Amino acid sequence: MLNTVKRSLGYRDIVYNIYQDRFFALEIGDQYEPLDIEAGGGVPEVPSGGTGDEPSDPVNGNLYWDTDLEILLIYQDGAWVPIESETEAILDRIILIDQGNDSQVELSVKNGSLIVTNPFLEVVSEVDLGGTTPDPGNMAKVTLDGSGRYTTGINANQLNNNGLVTLEYINSPGQFFVFEDIDGGVFGPGDRQGFGLVRETIVDRTDLGGGPAVLSGGNSGGWSWQYTWYYTGGFPYLWTTYAASNQSPSGSGGGATGAYSGQGNQRNWWELCGKANVGKKIRVGIANGTATQQDGANFTNRLVMQLYVGQEMLDHPDATSLLPGAVLTNGAGWYTANASSGEYENMGSFPNGIDKGYRFRWSTFGNTSLAQLPYVTGVSDNDQITSAAGLSYYVVYNVDPADKAAANSVIASGTVGPNNRLYSAGTTVDVLQYQNPHTFATAFANTLNAEDNAWPLKYTYVAAVVASPLFNTYDISSVEGIIETGLAVSPLEELHQSVCDEVRSAVTGYYLVRDFDYNNTALINAKLFDAVQSALGGQLINTYDAVSNTASDDNAPEGTGGEVLFPQALKDAILEKLAEWMATFPDN
Repeated sequence: MLNTVKRSLGYRDIVYNIYQDRFFALEIGDQYEPLDIEAGGGVPEVPSGGTGDEPSDPVNGNLYWDTDLEILLIYQDGAWVPIESETEAILDRIILIDQGNDSQVELSVKNGSLIVTNPFLEVVSEVDLGGTTPDPGNMAKVTLDGSGRYTTGINANQLNNNGLVTLEYINSPGQFFVFEDIDGGVFGPGDRQGFGLVRETIVDRTDLGGGPAVLSGGNSGGWSWQYTWYYTGGFPYLWTTYAASNQSPSGSGGGATGAYSGQGNQRNWWELCGKANVGKKIRVGIANGTATQQDGANFTNRLVMQLYVGQEMLDHPDATSLLPGAVLTNGAGWYTANASSGEYENMGSFPNGIDKGYRFRWSTFGNTSLAQLPYVTGVSDNDQITSAAGLSYYVVYNVDPADKAAANSVIASGTVGPNNRLYSAGTTVDVLQYQNPHTFATAFANTLNAEDNAWPLKYTYVAAVVASPLFNTYDISSVEGIIETGLAVSPLEELHQSVCDEVRSAVTGYYLVRDFDYNNTALINAKLFDAVQSALGGQLINTYDAVSNTASDDNAPEGTGGEVLFPQALKDAILEKLAEWMATFPDN
């Protein structure tokens, strides 16, 4: 095991060689200097010997090198067992050294969350280990705040123009998306957040039921079932549903129902959660008759939202005044607040044979944060993640109407501006999603085949590309608008930076192979100065322009001794790679 410690304090990394039974210091250049352990004092030897010669009075954690088997053994629960790669270590915390400031950072786990404690920065962060995964292809106007929470800003002013949808889904009665705390200290006065479910066929747009697509604008629709929490008048309550009836199960809508259907009871629940110092725990999912409701009410297999009442709340002195009678009678558990009128739907199966289902969706009226992502309960299939992760995405220029009609979803659409280097102004550009890899029908003018205008897009890149100013109009007239715009497009800029870094590294490797002398190295550095500076700044288009304007010197070598510094083949290779990613990650 290598122990990394701070060299500036006089320490060195040490390793123990089990074959030589000695300790060594790791020095520069992967060199090892043997240590005189006895001179250092106090570091015990690892005993060694044949099988059966192990120490007679070991305790848990003792080590022994078996010279017959040539393996390291550890004494554990009354037996000597081999130390293998699969051996588990049960720890209550891990202490790491922050590489940026040398402070000690403690990692621990509490209530299913990874707790990161950094005393140097005086912060404690939580990462929900059971959290679901947002679908990058179905996120809009969402950024991460300084605490790693998903946040919407001033542009998220309609419930169906912002938010996120998870990749995970549920498809059977008794399965739920669960929040340990929808508040988390970030749900403030005036906030309005919608929590609910959306069926797969609405997400992939194969059956919109006469309603709008997910995240397509407006306030209503794009859900199978949902209710919106509103923080006003003292404590939050469930304000109303924005699910369109024609997109709900059986097209029959739904409403407030159950022990927590009343808004007064909902506010009291929120208040009592705070008094009892417990999270505001809710879940949305598919009811399973009476089995998923503490008071035995039968919600068959409808889509429901439920609130949790814990024993701490029942034990609080204010319980009798703040809890409904049904809760006081039936005790701790889940109680329904609203439900769809119709039963959950059969939507068919994914290509892998797993039944389609309902994904979780969160959207807002802006300027608020999601406290945490939900986790899934009642799901027996650990691979139950939507096939959206395996769907095909493309950025397509001048798409043929037939190709566009064949897409599951038109995620974004725009028009190329006058400063695009690859396509003429007015060319249409769409981000399209298909169930399977798609063969495009029609080629763009002056291209050899249709695929010259269809650029495959990894689903992890989709959200960043959809945030491009090519598909959005951003307000940069105020300080707040400038900051929010910068946060919104920063993931796209990070992609541009990664491309520039990749190309710059490849070109550096090329010249490493060329092995120029000092003079020619200085000459090529000067020749490519503008391109290198643009690449260092992550300016993809500027890098393309700088390389385009740098002349190759095949016919008139510019290096000393007749050396060609910048061959046309290299220039073509750089421009081809840059053009590929400019088309895939467009911004104008």
